[in-house]
Amino acid sequence: MGKRVRTLRRAFGITIDELSDQIGITPSYLGLIERGARGITVERLIDLSVFFKCTADFLLTGKDDMATDVKFGNSPLANSIDLLLNENEKQKLHDFIRAIR
Repeated sequence: MGKRVRTLRRAFGITIDELSDQIGITPSYLGLIERGARGITVERLIDLSVFFKCTADFLLTGKDDMATDVKFGNSPLANSIDLLLNENEKQKLHDFIRAIR
């Protein structure tokens, strides 16, 4: 699961600090989750799935489809990227994210 979280975080273009702030945990704890050294609570799993707009099943197993509405994070840079991509480019990025799971 940690590998999927890291891959999604990077695909969204956000740092460990930014994501940990969004879901209410410390950056060091998120780093441990990403490396597979620590487990995760149901509450944090839900927070991650809401943030990434995917199912908890996808995060846990990689076997569920992600939501089709791909967002690229909440930073000003990510919002600019979202505005600059056309629908075809957004679909390609969505396909890439699905492929790397």
